[in-house]
This record gives sequence, C-alpha cells and structure tokens, in this order.
Amino acid sequence: MGETQESTVRKFVIKTPGKLILTGEHAVVYGKLALAASVDLTTEFFLTLHTHRKRSSSISVFLEDLKFDWSLPLAELPVSCVKTTPEMDVELLERLKLLITDKVPSDTSHTVQMALVALCFLYCSVVDSSQMGFEIRVKSTIPIGAGLGSSAAFSVGSSTVCHLLRHLQSDHNQFVPNLDLINSWAFQCEKMFHATPSGIDNAVCTHGGVVQYRKTVIGSVSIPEARVLLVNTGVGRQTKLLVEAVRKRRDNFPAIIDHILDAIDKISCKMVEVIQQPSDANYSVIQDLLSTNHWLLSSLGVSHDSLDEIHRLARANDQAGKLTGAGGGGLAFVWISPTCSDEQMNALQRQLTLRNYTCWPTRLGVKGVQIEEIAD
Repeated sequence: MGETQESTVRKFVIKTPGKLILTGEHAVVYGKLALAASVDLTTEFFLTLHTHRKRSSSISVFLEDLKFDWSLPLAELPVSCVKTTPEMDVELLERLKLLITDKVPSDTSHTVQMALVALCFLYCSVVDSSQMGFEIRVKSTIPIGAGLGSSAAFSVGSSTVCHLLRHLQSDHNQFVPNLDLINSWAFQCEKMFHATPSGIDNAVCTHGGVVQYRKTVIGSVSIPEARVLLVNTGVGRQTKLLVEAVRKRRDNFPAIIDHILDAIDKISCKMVEVIQQPSDANYSVIQDLLSTNHWLLSSLGVSHDSLDEIHRLARANDQAGKLTGAGGGGLAFVWISPTCSDEQMNALQRQLTLRNYTCWPTRLGVKGVQIEEIAD
C-alpha cells in the first residue's frame, strides 16, 4: 500500500472594522485636517488551511452575503515575484483582471470581480509559495457604497490573510502582524477599487481608533469607545458633484470660503484633543464641535433637508449629530451621550425611523484588524 499523508487543518478568523468620518469633510480637499474613526460594523474572513498539498492546491472564496462561491487552481495564477515593498504591479494586475473575467459567471458584478482581483493580486505579491492554497468565507455587516469603508475592510482583511499565509510557510511561532505593511498593501488594493484613494479608510480599518489625515495619514490615536447611531437618509448623492460645487463657491468667494475651511480645520484639531479623554467629562464640547462642523458644511452647500433634520432631532434629544462624508444626503451620525439611557436612545431611534431613516447602533473607536486562531 502507498504511504498515506496526514492532513492537518488550521482555522483562523480575521476581523476588520468599518470607518466613519468624524470631522473635516470637504475641507480635507484643501489640505485641512480630517478625522476618521473605526466603528464595529465588521468584515470577517474565516480562513481554513490544509497542510495536505492535494487539499491546498486552490484558492476558494465564498462571499456569504452575496451567496457567491468561487474557486481557482493555484496553477492558473500568473507567476509573479514576491515583492519586498508594497507596489502596484500594473502588468500583474491586468493579467489578473483578464483571468478573473474569464473565470467568473458573466453576470458577476464589477465589485465582486475587483474583490477577487485584489485578493489574487495580494496572494501573488506577498505569499512565498504557489503551494499555500486556502479557503475563505467572508461575511460583512458593513453596507456597500455607504461611505463606511466596505472596500477598505475587505482590502485590509485580504492583506492580513496573505501576510498570515506567508508567515505560516516559514515560522511556526505566533503571528505578530506588521500593521504598517498590512496597511500599505491594502492601500494598493484600494487603488483598484477607487483609482485615487486618500489612504485614510484602509488606515482606520488597520489601526482602529481615530486616524488623522492631512494630504496623507499623519497619525492615529486610541480613544475610549463611544456609542454612535449611524443614520441613513436614503437620499442618493454624487460625491463628485458636491466636491465640484464647493470648489466653484471657493473660486467665486475665496475670502469667505477659505475662512469656513479654516474653521473646519480648527474643529478637527480641537477634536483630536477632546476625544482622547473620557467623553463623560467633555461631551458638551464634542456636541458643540460636531454641531458647528455640521452647520459650517451646510454653509458650503453640502447639507440636505434630511441631514439638517437628523441634526435637529439629535440636538432636541440632547445628543450630538452631524452629516458624514460628502453630504447631499447619504449618512449622518449621532454621537450618543454617555449619560443617555436605553429608553432615551430607543426614543430617538423611533423618531428617526418614523421619518423613514434607517439606523444602526454601533460603537466608535474600536480595535483595528484582529486575528484569532480557532481550535477545532
């Protein structure tokens, strides 16, 4: 009889948070400070590895929320040299786009195709051996296209998976992730989704807490976790048009608009100081800063009746609320006071849902990417 080869199974879960812009929208386009924080809406990668080579000769992906199942033999991936530093290999990217297009059903969405391209790109660029296949099941509570970092969470999770695979090939000690490296590779993936991303989304999803951005990521701080209510107005908007409208106002009235942008910058700078302290000691300051930021953005013409109503309802219930992201509709958030009872929170949610807004209670300032091995 031939010699049998044992198969060892190892399982991991990689959990990545979403992100929320706190302050600095639109002003960040002009070199002002913006802050973005992690929220505990998550994307989770359930990773399974088989040491038996015949069981590990492919990449298998199941996107649970989309009911999308896909597998690719490793032998069909382009041969690529592992990179020592993160970089965009355009030739590899184009070859993978053609490969994925040929290997998925014709009705597969562009977003799903780019997710597969990003994952395979990282595998070819980061993992040492063509023999380390894997199975992953991905599920997420981050809405797609809502400005909450869904693509960045996927990119960071995929980067973490590939760096974990690389580590397991050569080292049996506990994996200590290099967050800067994971983040840098995730940024390469974000370019596939967004062409010219700022880097703030993937930085928040990697490091957690609050990330400071001024033309580039300039730092991050940990903050005490806080309760937040995300509110979807259901009103569609086009970010590009809103950004162009602010630029036109600035061109027409530079002396006025520049003062507004400077004021938003000062709010972000002050928020960095305030949010690192327990919010029960300075919630009124947070409330005033967020409220002022909301009205400054409104003066730039990027608010909406629905966003102003959410802000007004938050204030009427002694909470702090503002629009987030491009404005013009989309999302707002309410930073909940630490003294707000469950009854008061439920009352606010009822008032919002009666106006046909969708609410997600979540937490602000959670940990960044996390990795855990699961025992059988």
